[in-house]
Amino acid sequence: MKNKVLLIDGSSYLYRAYYALPPLTAPDGRPTGAVYGFIRMLLKTLSVFNTPYVAVAFDLPGKTLRHEKFSEYKATRKETPDPLKQQIPILKEIIQLLGIKILEIPGYEADDIIATLSKKAEIEGYEAIIVTPDKDMNQLISDNIKIFNPVKEELLDKEKIKEKYGIYPQQFIDYLTMIGDAVDNIPGIKGIGPKTAAALLQEFGSLENILENVDKLKGKLKESFKEVDKEQLQRMKEIIKLDANIEINIKIEDLKKSKPDLEKLKQIFQELGFKSLLKDVEKSNLKIKEEKIEQKSLF
Repeated sequence: MKNKVLLIDGSSYLYRAYYALPPLTAPDGRPTGAVYGFIRMLLKTLSVFNTPYVAVAFDLPGKTLRHEKFSEYKATRKETPDPLKQQIPILKEIIQLLGIKILEIPGYEADDIIATLSKKAEIEGYEAIIVTPDKDMNQLISDNIKIFNPVKEELLDKEKIKEKYGIYPQQFIDYLTMIGDAVDNIPGIKGIGPKTAAALLQEFGSLENILENVDKLKGKLKESFKEVDKEQLQRMKEIIKLDANIEINIKIEDLKKSKPDLEKLKQIFQELGFKSLLKDVEKSNLKIKEEKIEQKSLF
C-alpha cells in the first residue's frame, strides 16, 4: 500500500469556515470563527486519513499570473472581510504549531501549488489526497490522485467523477471552459450548461473536436458554437488549467509532520476560548477519535 500525502486547499478551507459558521469571538473580543472552523475541519480530516505527510497551501494577497492573461479574472469576488483578514496570522501560527507545513508562492494560487505537489507525489510513489471543495481540482484526478471534499465528506476518484459529471477528469478543463465559472468570472459558452457540456464531451471527446465538428451540431447549439470567440475560449482554457510545473524545491518526504508544540497550542486555545479544542490537546495528544467519512459533515 502506498503512503498517502494530504494536500489541503487552505484558502478554500478558510472561506468555508468563515461563511459557514456563526461569528465567534475570543474572550478579548477578537473574531475567531474562521480559525475554529478551520482547525476543527483540519483535525477531523487528519483523523480520517492517518498519514504523517501533510501540507496546507494558501493563496497570497495580490494578482496572479492568471490576471495577466485575463484582467477580469475573479473581478466579481468580494474583497476579503477585515474580520477574516484578522484571523489569518493566528490560524497559520496554529497550523505550524501542529507540525504542519504551510506553502505559499507569490504569483501562484494554492491550486497550482497543490497541482504541482500532487504530480510530484505521484512520481515519487505516493498517493495524493487533495482536500478541497473546489471542483476545479477535479482535473488533477488520476490513478494515484484523489479529491476529498471535506464539506460533503466525499472521496472522488476517476469513476466517481464519471458517475457524477458524465465525463472523466482529463475532460474536466474542457467541461469548465464550456460551462464557465461565475465564482472566477469565467464566461463560458452562451447556452451551454453542465448536462449539454457533458453530452458533447461524451460524443466528441474534447472541446477541440467539438469546434472541428460544429456543422454536425443542430439548432441553437450550432449557433452557440458558431458565435464562439475561439481565441478567448483558448485563453479561458489556459486560465482554468492548473499549473503543475511550478518550481518547488521540496520533496514529499519534507512534508512529514513534525512534533506538535502542545504547550503553545494549549496556551493559544485558552486565549481564544476554544474549550473543546483545548480538551483535545489535553486528553488525546491531538489524536482525534477516528470518524467515518460517511458521518455528518462539520458544516
